[in-house]
Amino acid sequence: MEKTNGMAGDNTIQLTNVHKRYGTLHVLRGVDLTVARGETFGLLGPNGAGKSTLTHIILGLLLPDQGAVSVLGSSDIERVSGRVGYLPERPRYHTQFTGREYLRTLGRLSDIRGDTLDDRVDAVVEMVGMQAAADRRIGTYSKGMLQRIGLAQALLHEPELLIVDEPASGLDPEGQSDMAGLLERVRAAGHTVVLCTHQLNEVARLCDRVGVLIDGRLDPITSVDELHAQGHSVTIKVQNLPAETARALTDISGNIRCARTEVVIFPVSDELQARVLRLLLDDDVSIVALVPEADALEQFYLRAIHSSSTASPLESPTGERREDLLEVLMNEDKE
Repeated sequence: MEKTNGMAGDNTIQLTNVHKRYGTLHVLRGVDLTVARGETFGLLGPNGAGKSTLTHIILGLLLPDQGAVSVLGSSDIERVSGRVGYLPERPRYHTQFTGREYLRTLGRLSDIRGDTLDDRVDAVVEMVGMQAAADRRIGTYSKGMLQRIGLAQALLHEPELLIVDEPASGLDPEGQSDMAGLLERVRAAGHTVVLCTHQLNEVARLCDRVGVLIDGRLDPITSVDELHAQGHSVTIKVQNLPAETARALTDISGNIRCARTEVVIFPVSDELQARVLRLLLDDDVSIVALVPEADALEQFYLRAIHSSSTASPLESPTGERREDLLEVLMNEDKE
């Protein structure tokens, strides 16, 4: 029997072996995901990975070809849609309305009336910091203001689950920071949030767990706190790394990866960095630069992309291609 009151295991979202195809294109290939009540989950992945398809399935806008979907304890997504809020990446507005008129119209469509509607509109306008602009026409709003009013509409009916797609898209750094601050307030209010984004700093600031959607599968998934505990990486740029030196470095620790022009240590410690530098100097390897680089979240994402058989070659945070280590060096030395 379908569970409609409460959530099994206190989960807001439960996806099991979800598949979705568009003709011959197999977009989702057995996605499993559990999001607990009150959790903020970060959904990462390259363009075209299927993030929008996955969020649309959670919203009930698309049906899976295979697998089970439960949202707020129900497999009938339409039945619980009034308890879900959604901010799309590119929301569309009737620009002749003022922000307040727009929210009141949406509230009436959600069957919110009278004083309750007035109170809710006032509350969300204040939450997103739009009091001064609420009575201006939407056509006069900046990109940041449009995102704010979009978030206000998503929160108008006090949803238990909020799905946000690329909230910082098109915003300048100040606008991105403001939006992240707003979402922190949403999270603190107890909403369950799914954040679909390319911004790793948003995930680091807001999310409890993060997963990477790649090749149609949501794997790996990990805790952001665990990633924070792992620390940062460092890249040592060199002129030319001999295969013998690369072999000796990788024998020191599994945290060391080598390419012909760089050595990456992740996670890095002062002791391990000192050992690597000493070995390079002893082998007369010319050191060009020492660059503190990605934190564990970025490394987690890059490794997920790199492990995909169909993904582009992994790129470092500086934009340079990272070739795979010792095998490349040894093969070149044999030629």
